[in-house]
Amino acid sequence: MTDELHPMLRERRPMIFTRPAERLATDCKNSLEIGANAIWLQGFARFGKTFGARQLVQSTRWRPFPMYIAEYSYTRPTKPNEGYFSSGLLEQHGQVTAKTALSVNTVMRYTRMLREQALRHGAVAVGLVFNEANRFTVDEYENLLTIDNELEKYLRTFHILINQCDASRYGPAGIDKRPPRHLFGRYFTTTHNYTGLLWDVPEDDKTHQTLSDVALAFREYDELLTWPQGSGISYTQYFARKAYASGWRLGTQIDSIRKVIEDVRAEHGLGPVHEWPMQTFEHFVYFVLVRIAGDNPDFTCLTESEIRNALMRACYLHIEPDFQGDRE
Repeated sequence: MTDELHPMLRERRPMIFTRPAERLATDCKNSLEIGANAIWLQGFARFGKTFGARQLVQSTRWRPFPMYIAEYSYTRPTKPNEGYFSSGLLEQHGQVTAKTALSVNTVMRYTRMLREQALRHGAVAVGLVFNEANRFTVDEYENLLTIDNELEKYLRTFHILINQCDASRYGPAGIDKRPPRHLFGRYFTTTHNYTGLLWDVPEDDKTHQTLSDVALAFREYDELLTWPQGSGISYTQYFARKAYASGWRLGTQIDSIRKVIEDVRAEHGLGPVHEWPMQTFEHFVYFVLVRIAGDNPDFTCLTESEIRNALMRACYLHIEPDFQGDRE
């Protein structure tokens, strides 16, 4: 045995691989193969877009050729320019830039660094992931184009532009002005709509997927994630030993969980459920395994009140895009 904390009790819980992330990987692969320069990744807040993109950074299986990929966050500068743009990217690699440096110096330094990283990783392409790309103005896209033009002398470039549907500025129509054709053709021709975990299998996926996204995500905890390493003890088994021995799994109660969710939604004026945001799903699983099953050695299965409590603790309603607050 180990003295380490169980992964569910650590400051950062493990990410699970999900069907929405796999669909994103497929679209990115197809976009790369067709020759696109970028993919416009859009979805609602807390649905899992950033984690889906991070799984692309961590995994190499989906890539059609060797790539070096880096992830960035973007702030809201008052006066964006090439120098600020490149300096901000360099700073996120831990490199200090001089305030007096010319923009051409920072652009060249940044692109040189990416070329070196690509060489070190044996990559023939560079992928840049931008969180909060909905903050970009046309000026930022022009700055990105300058970087692309320099890099493309040596390497293929590809960008994953993460955009939040419910941000104040969102989508090509939300940019400060209409992107000129040379930008539109480079950055806005391919789009991926990122969803939460779907409750039903999409028609296009039925040839190769039999279980819903939610069921597959539950199975990660019920069967695939184990601890201690090599023990074969799944996360569900670890926290709900008695119930697990009797055949209980998160997946065995999927229908009752969905029914309670439908009831909660109806009580607050929301329509039928179609998807489950990744944040509230992961928080729900944590509360069920650690706080309900883990704190009760005699736990056998979830009651309706426990499901409701777990949904409330996960702030289920408040993440739903159509929720307008409690009605009086």
